[in-house]
Amino acid sequence: MRVFVYVMALAFGLVGCGGGGGATSSSFPIYDDNKTQSSSTNSPSVSDFTSSDKQFLRLLFGTEYLWYDKIDITIDTNLYDNPQAMIDALRYQELDRWSYSETYEEYENFANQTSSGSFGFTYETQTFQITSVVLGSPAQSAGLERGDILVSINDENITAQGLSEAKSRLNQEATFGLLRGDESLQITMAPAIYTYQVTQHQIFTTPNGKRVGWMRYDQFSSSSYEEFDRAFDVFKEQNIEELIIDVRYNGGGYLTTASNLMDKIAGYAYDSKIQFVLQHNPNQSYQDSYYAFEKDSNSLSNLKRIFFLTTPHSASASEVVINSLKPYMEVYTIGTTTHGKPVGMHGRSYGEYIYWLINFELVNANGEGDFYSGIAPTCEAKDTFDYPQNDPNDTMLKEALYYIEYEICLEGN
Repeated sequence: MRVFVYVMALAFGLVGCGGGGGATSSSFPIYDDNKTQSSSTNSPSVSDFTSSDKQFLRLLFGTEYLWYDKIDITIDTNLYDNPQAMIDALRYQELDRWSYSETYEEYENFANQTSSGSFGFTYETQTFQITSVVLGSPAQSAGLERGDILVSINDENITAQGLSEAKSRLNQEATFGLLRGDESLQITMAPAIYTYQVTQHQIFTTPNGKRVGWMRYDQFSSSSYEEFDRAFDVFKEQNIEELIIDVRYNGGGYLTTASNLMDKIAGYAYDSKIQFVLQHNPNQSYQDSYYAFEKDSNSLSNLKRIFFLTTPHSASASEVVINSLKPYMEVYTIGTTTHGKPVGMHGRSYGEYIYWLINFELVNANGEGDFYSGIAPTCEAKDTFDYPQNDPNDTMLKEALYYIEYEICLEGN
């Protein structure tokens, strides 16, 4: 990863493409028990959102905000007692679904992959079917699996309220009744504050003998580099011929991390070539910059194409990586259309908060971006939750492996 600035150094701040603070659209409602960030409506105390904070936030909207010329900043700031409410009132409603604020604790939790206190799973809100289990969580340690259906908690019928109450009792065990296929089971686990992992990797061999690397990747946190660095050590040693990256639940994170991942994928062949460009509003063009490939010791040397598993939860940095690789290799997306966030933000700190307002557009080396409607799949496949993500029977992974083997999409998947 190399960062280049067109005119002068970037202003002080953090650069990201979304890290879990903004809401993402979904084809199905999913509750994230492991959410590490939240809007700062109630934390810290609303009394900490001072008149000075409000003036600083107004200034950001009037200067650095990408759509500064499409909003009215002459609002009465006395109407707002928390940062998110003021951001929601000021943001450009037509396009901006993402600007948000957070506390320093929330920022550190995401960067360091620390749960703010949870069991560590996501579930479908209507059926209570487990959609994902966080790696390194109490839920994983207890044996909870993707596809399990929760039916009870502490001998009471399962409800969102009951789950929320159990989650709030840190380190106190709760007993869950669940269905796993035709089998009824009970597991016990306690919500906790813990450090989790965001990658899992495996190598598959197709019937024709191709070695296929697969990596689950859940967030572009700064701490995740060491995890995927180890995965690419294995991929390099095993001389994989194809690569599948599962970002179906990856809502984004830091652009530096996205650039580092791209170095592993294509840095060997395209060292020093442009990955993606940050384009600010006309008054902030001095901040325009670009990231470039840098060859690492474990950059893959023989990849001609890459597959990504995607859903509407695949957002921001996930989409930037997909879009930025297109000028250099064949990129296939398997699943459903991604979220649609071709923009990013600089984090600006003031008082008790870090403000993440949309500051720049992101385009690839060919000047292509503007994917507000998301990135459509090459082959459609539903995320059915019935198998672990690394099971070849999982509908999305099955589709990718089928395409690798037969060079066509699997019908009816």
